[in-house]
Order: sequence, then C-alpha cells, then structure tokens
Amino acid sequence: MEAIFFLGRFHPLLVHLPIGFLILAILIEIYCSIFKIKINQSIINFTWFVAFFSSVITTILGLLIAETGHYINENLFMHKIFGLSLTAISFMSWFLRLSIFSNLFSSSLKTLSNTAIIVLLTLTGHYGGNLTHGETYLVDYAPENIKELVVKKNKYVELEIDSVKVYDDLIQPIFNQKCVSCHNKEISRGNLNMDSYSNLLKGGSSGNPINKSDPRKSLLIKRITLPTSELKYMPPDGEPVSFDEIKTLIWWINNLDKSNEILASLKVEDDIKESLEMLYSLNFAEKQWFEKLIIERLDESLVQNIDNNLFQIKYISDDKKFLSVKYLKKNVSISDIEKLEKVRRNVTYFTAKSSNLSNELVKGISSFENLVKLEIQDNNIDDESIKILQSLDNLEILNIHNTKITSKSIEVLKKFKNLKRAYVWGTSISRSEVEEFNSKEGKLKLIGGS
Repeated sequence: MEAIFFLGRFHPLLVHLPIGFLILAILIEIYCSIFKIKINQSIINFTWFVAFFSSVITTILGLLIAETGHYINENLFMHKIFGLSLTAISFMSWFLRLSIFSNLFSSSLKTLSNTAIIVLLTLTGHYGGNLTHGETYLVDYAPENIKELVVKKNKYVELEIDSVKVYDDLIQPIFNQKCVSCHNKEISRGNLNMDSYSNLLKGGSSGNPINKSDPRKSLLIKRITLPTSELKYMPPDGEPVSFDEIKTLIWWINNLDKSNEILASLKVEDDIKESLEMLYSLNFAEKQWFEKLIIERLDESLVQNIDNNLFQIKYISDDKKFLSVKYLKKNVSISDIEKLEKVRRNVTYFTAKSSNLSNELVKGISSFENLVKLEIQDNNIDDESIKILQSLDNLEILNIHNTKITSKSIEVLKKFKNLKRAYVWGTSISRSEVEEFNSKEGKLKLIGGS
C-alpha cells in the first residue's frame, strides 16, 4: 500500500505534462492551417505521441492513488471517467495521424477530435479541482455578484440567533459537507457514523472522536488539522475544513453539554461570533424589542371601545401596532384586566402602580405576552408574583420598588429570558445583595436596594 501511495502521489506532479502537449499539438495544427504553413508530419506525430504517452502514465498514477482509498468514490467517479476518455481519444488522435492512416483522418474529423479533447481536458481538470479544492474553488475569490450566481446562498441568512440550535444548525452542517459522505449508516469508515449527534458520540474503531476536557486533543480535531500529505488527514478529498469551521468545532466541544440549546442562550466570544457570521451569515447585533415583536397592525376601533376612565392608552409606534397602557384607578379588578383582552397582544408597556394588585391579578397581567416594560411598584405583591411574571419572555424592564419581594426573587429574576433592568428600591433586598448580583451578572442589572 505504501508503494502504491508513493507512486500515486506523482499524479498531480505529472498531470500538467499531457495537458501541455495536447494543447501544443492542437495549437500547432491550428497555426499551420490558418497560415498555410507546411511542417514535417513527423514532428506533429511525435507531439501527439508524447501527449498520448504522458496521458497513459498520468492515468496509471491516478488509478494508483485512487486505490489507496484516500478519495471518496462518489467524488472520484467523474474525474476518472473523463480522464480515461481523454486518454483513449489521445491515443486515437495519435494513431490516426500515422502515415498509413492519414488519408482516413479528414480535416473535419480532426476538428471533431480536437474539440472533444478540449472539452474532456476542461471537464477532467474541473473534477480534479473539485477533488482537491472543493466544488467552489473557482469562485471562492470571485467578485460577490459572480459568486452569488454560482454558490448557493446559505440557508441561515434569514434566521435569527434565537432560532438557531447549536448542534443541529451549526455543527451538523459542517459534518454533512465534509464528513458524512464517508461516515454514515451505509458507509461507516472506521466504524464511525457522523450523521447525527447520538451516532457521533458512539465513536468508532479509534474510540470517541470527542475529548471534552481538551478539545484540541480530540481525534476529530487532530484529523482535520493534520498536514494534507498525511494518509489520515480528513476529509480525504474535496474542500478542507476551513479555519472558521475548526474554530467553531473547538468552541462546540467546549460547550458540548449545550449542544441541544439555542445559540442565543450561550455566551459567544467575539472571535467565534466572527466565524459564525462568516459561515452562516448570522447577525449577532442585538435587535430592539420593536424589531423582534411580530404583531399585526391594531384595529383602532378596539382601542376606542375601552373605557378611558379606567385606562390611559397611547400608541407608541407610528404604525399603531404597540400600546402603552396605564391603569388610572386605585383598586384594579380582574374584570378591568379582562377589558384589555382584545388588544392583549399589542400591549407592550403596562403601568398599574398603587393599584392594590394581588397575585391573581398579576396572573391576568402575565397574559400580556408581548409586554416589554411593566411598572407595578407600590403594590402588595410578593415573591410569588415574580414567579408568575417569569412567563413574560419579552419583558426587558420591571419596576417592583416598594413591594414585599425578598432576596428569594433574585434567583427567579435571573431566569427571565430578556430582562435587562429591575428596580428594587424599598424592598427587603439589600444594597450589598444588589451590588454582589450586579458584579456577577452581565445581562440583568438590579437597581436600588434597601
């Protein structure tokens, strides 16, 4: 096997020899035909012989390297077929130019064979390039307008990071493109199947490909970072695993226990963000709440029918999608909250301070699923109310000063999905607890403290 691999490695070294002689032979004949120049036929025949002979040598070396299994059969097939066809036509072109057959080889037949050789040279070279450099090697550095015509747009362009799963949407696509053709249910080289997360972790003949304690020592990372000349380098053909993909895989192994989580829930370092933006066109710039909320334009008659003695209602967007609602009385009731049912999805700001709120009433407020800002200060609410409000995924600002909440609510507040600020003046939460919390937490800030 080592001798075969050694000889086969000369294939890419010698492959340009037949290309040069075939093109030279065709150009000589074209030149002589255009300028009506006669040249010794022996020179032309010799050129065609060298072209054919070098094609044979190159083809044999190519077949040797193919036998090593270093290339994927499905990707190799077209390159092999066109290469063998080119060698066969090169032989015919040389053989029919010999003096004993020259009368049978008309000018139109020569033109046909020369055209076939040019086409086969192009196709053989193209599929050879695909094997070593990947399918997009010709346009990787092309202007964007040209590249867009050839390269398929990434399917993640329209996705937001809060809808992207770490393994399914970021890691498995890399494996699908670079690994699964050799490591799947039907073809499991090394007894390794990489078509899913569970199958990957089962490992193969060489053991578990993942080393969570030291990701760079993972067999997976070692194989894709070997020199391309190494027999165990992966992938064996096609486009190599890129620098950004390698960085992403190492980052994933470091966060292996979060493989099934949403990307937005993870802390992603800036250099990894750059790689993910490059690979998947993801945008990590944080959107404003009004960009994230998908709500239809409100029927204004619904607002007009609400008792303005109970609620002060204002539009807070030009398109009249979002509402700010302020309760005007001192004792809010469940029936009052129910009057907002028809505009519930459009309520993004809600104020009910000093309104004698109870936990039952807080449940009614928690049905305003798109609340971004909630002011319920100066009410007789406690830690149970904070647990109820945790269902508000879009809530960013919560004012609960002068309420009965305690330090028990701190852990609950941490679990709010998008909460950024919580005002806790006049509660039993101490200033030292607030300062300690803020020193550890980056997303949520507590403001106040007794």
